[in-house]
Amino acid sequence: MLQLAGCSITQSGKGFDLVDDNKYEEALPYFETAANEDGSKSSAVMASFLYLSDYQIPRDIEKAKEYYQLSQSLEHGRWDQYLDYFMPLANAKILLYDDDPGNDEEGTDILRGDRYSEYSPALGLLAKAYAFGKGVDKNIGISKALFERSVDYDSEVYSAHHYSWFLAVHPDAEFRDGARALELIQEVMEDDEESRQATTLDTLAAVLAENGRFDEAVETQKNAIDRLIEDSKDYPKFLVWKSWLECRLKTYEKNLPWHYESNQTPFVGSAGSQPCVWKESP
Repeated sequence: MLQLAGCSITQSGKGFDLVDDNKYEEALPYFETAANEDGSKSSAVMASFLYLSDYQIPRDIEKAKEYYQLSQSLEHGRWDQYLDYFMPLANAKILLYDDDPGNDEEGTDILRGDRYSEYSPALGLLAKAYAFGKGVDKNIGISKALFERSVDYDSEVYSAHHYSWFLAVHPDAEFRDGARALELIQEVMEDDEESRQATTLDTLAAVLAENGRFDEAVETQKNAIDRLIEDSKDYPKFLVWKSWLECRLKTYEKNLPWHYESNQTPFVGSAGSQPCVWKESP
């Protein structure tokens, strides 16, 4: 969307410039203003995606719905035809992350469309749906194949990061693969920008623990918490994740890896709405 939207001195243009600079929280007010006051369809779609991202801006499904519905009511601008590709993705994510299981199948049907067969974010989200049986029958083989496909089609390291995390923390031993997770997170750590993120350090710690390297996991998780606290000076909403990072640290200090509980799912509508459970014994 960034490549197609371009840059300008408008509210939406400033928002796209900030997203391009990885400043999501700063970009959001520009998109909201452009959507609400200028009737910018692309800005409404971007606001919806940012509220879905759970990155700098904790996930907020109700706000994502609000801006998705607004985008549906606004007219296309001269260069907005590309939005017809991205808007269904926003809808799919809303359907999967809201509190109504009856919407899940519709969400996965969107993701299975041929138009997204080579688009990494859609492949990764569908892979996660198969990994946890969300809107589809749970199928670890299909999930892993889709995750690998998302990594292959991603020119960045985001899909590798995503897959590495689930290979380390999935509740099913059949899914977890510490060796492959380590390969992937090492690729991510070669990226100067991503290697400095608290979320990346959190994933690295989880992968190290899954591989039995608990001393390194503890040290890495402490660094992740320090980074999160430092980043929260600019992005206060980051602190919603602090309890989760501390929870996992307690687990690693017991020389145990951290995994999702069998009744837990990553498909939660708002950050902090699902408590973290730290392990005291295997």
